[in-house]
Amino acid sequence: RKGNVIFLEDVLVKAIEMVKEVIETKNPELENKGLVAKQVGVGAVIFNDLINDRVKNVDFDWERAVNFEGDSGPYVQYCQVRCRSILKKYGKAPSANIVQPLTSCEERELVKILLAYDQTLVAAVKSFKPHILATYLLDVCRTFNHFYHKHRILGEEKEVESARVSLVHATQIVLEKGLG
Repeated sequence: RKGNVIFLEDVLVKAIEMVKEVIETKNPELENKGLVAKQVGVGAVIFNDLINDRVKNVDFDWERAVNFEGDSGPYVQYCQVRCRSILKKYGKAPSANIVQPLTSCEERELVKILLAYDQTLVAAVKSFKPHILATYLLDVCRTFNHFYHKHRILGEEKEVESARVSLVHATQIVLEKGLG
């Protein structure tokens, strides 16, 4: 917004190229590298635009936009992929009925933030401020990753595993809907 004119097509091409470089470095055996790079690169640019409040000045930072570990679209996409991976390893449909109480602080915090999705979405839509939803998705990812690093999900006692897999499934659904 400071006066440098950059065409969107150029930005998207560069973002895709930067993601391809990351893929080549971190996961050179990945199938469909071109498609993944396009999805992540374009998603990174879109998310980077949406994370900023429209009434504030924005300085576009390439490293921040395509960072897989920071407050970025690729970080949210990666978290959603991690959830899908856990569900795939689980190998069956998550239970709709949780019989084991989710008692840890991390589990309760994740449930609490997931339950705020509808309210957050309504607030973002009513105020025409998509950054509210984008910020919420980053909070979901941080909360999920805190839970994920503190608690074993697969290989636990059957009821505990089932309850935690259901929590992972709920997280995956919220992230997918939010990214959509």
